[in-house]
Amino acid sequence: MLTKNSTIETAVNTADNMYQLLDLMYTHFKSMDDDQKESLVGLCYELSCQISTWMNAEEKRRNG
Repeated sequence: MLTKNSTIETAVNTADNMYQLLDLMYTHFKSMDDDQKESLVGLCYELSCQISTWMNAEEKRRNG
């Protein structure tokens, strides 16, 4: 899990996980049922929130 104190490598891994998940959804969207789509969109949302939180904290660390 990506937190405000995570390393850049963890942030990269989280972003890659979100990319892979979105790619899976794009490739198989028509064959997924609505519950699967809803769950996967929720996971993508959670990953994007983690990345955004980390980026905001990193910006504050770098800019003081």
